Amino acid sequence: MNTESSTPRRPPSVGMALLLYLGYLAIFFATWAVNGVDYPRIGESVQTTKLWYALPTLFGGAFLVVAISLLGWWRLVLFDGSRAGPRWAWILPIVIFGLIVYNLSRLDFGRISAELLFWSTLGAVGVGFGEEMITRGSMVVGLRTRYPEGRVWLFSTLLFSALHVPNVIFGLPLWQMPFQVLLTFIFGSGLYIVRRISGTLILPIILHGLWDSALFLGVATGSGASPIQFIVYPLAIVCLIAVLRKNRTPDGESTFPGALRRRRAT
Repeated sequence: MNTESSTPRRPPSVGMALLLYLGYLAIFFATWAVNGVDYPRIGESVQTTKLWYALPTLFGGAFLVVAISLLGWWRLVLFDGSRAGPRWAWILPIVIFGLIVYNLSRLDFGRISAELLFWSTLGAVGVGFGEEMITRGSMVVGLRTRYPEGRVWLFSTLLFSALHVPNVIFGLPLWQMPFQVLLTFIFGSGLYIVRRISGTLILPIILHGLWDSALFLGVATGSGASPIQFIVYPLAIVCLIAVLRKNRTPDGESTFPGALRRRRAT
């Protein structure tokens, strides 16, 4: 790879990553506010899928495309310098994909119109790209300039969970919020693992988008969520422990020249 073309225009930092995070949040929740989101009803119709699921994530994703292009962070965000973790941890993305297929197989496709499928697909692209690029992408890149990998996982995943806290403002029952935050933290940890073992953010983007869309299509068809999908959470915890113990300092954290030296100096 050409060194000059892969050098970021602006050095990664925690502060810049947080600015991207806040910018994404502002665009996403402003779109929700304008469109009058009622969170429990997302995905129940073409309109709710379009206005409350697809468009907010696509607008946020468009912001990230422009911002990351201007910063020159694409290589750092999408690729680590190496893979980490035991090979058996690949069971996690395999199980996630299997559960996606299972949830899709339970859908009554006779109740899914072409328009609903179209907007759900765009929503999958938007949520997978947007939420992964901002948390396990930009935040991981920024955090790696200052913190060891254990804290990179913790802080980036906490920020991923925090994305879901404002859902209570838009109709999520307050009593459900702690459970959603906990589950998103564990699932987000699982997606962090997928990045580490694959060495790329592309696989988490795909899995995240498909996972969410399968769930929202379940709302549209009335199939609901299956209890079997909860198997992913204890599995993610086991794999997380193994990955963090196996390789605490990936080569990927020093892909920006001088970042590791700066972190040690602090």
